[in-house]
Amino acid sequence: MKFVVGMGSYAKNDDGVGLRIVEHIVDNNLDTGFEAIEAGNDPTRLLSCLEEGVERILIVDCAKMGLAPGEYKIFPLGNVSSVKDVGRSSTHDGDVVRFVEMVEGFGAKPPRIDFMGIEPESLEMEMRLSETLAEKMPEYVEAVIEEIGR
Repeated sequence: MKFVVGMGSYAKNDDGVGLRIVEHIVDNNLDTGFEAIEAGNDPTRLLSCLEEGVERILIVDCAKMGLAPGEYKIFPLGNVSSVKDVGRSSTHDGDVVRFVEMVEGFGAKPPRIDFMGIEPESLEMEMRLSETLAEKMPEYVEAVIEEIGR
């Protein structure tokens, strides 16, 4: 089994891009050969993806990487370093990198986890994507489906 996991918040413009990609995939029945789930800002939703027999997880979220707004990169989660200042480590702080590290610290061996980071243009408190990211939604959906199919 393979999973595509959308992370983020609908309330902060482009922070919801991962959720909107998963929503589009599910609404259009494009989730063939994988399951698409919305995790919001709660990395504990990944627990259901860590069962035996899971081959791969692709996490989709906005990420500030110094790219032009709307550009994206896909890479192993191990190549991601967290810069969130959450003050303490918690399963509810929205930091998927720290959550996976915590799971590994308990001796669990997660499946292959990759990350698709999409550079945001705006993180203002609005319930819509920026025009830049909204225009690129078809490209993101295609990239996700192609990547999880590998």
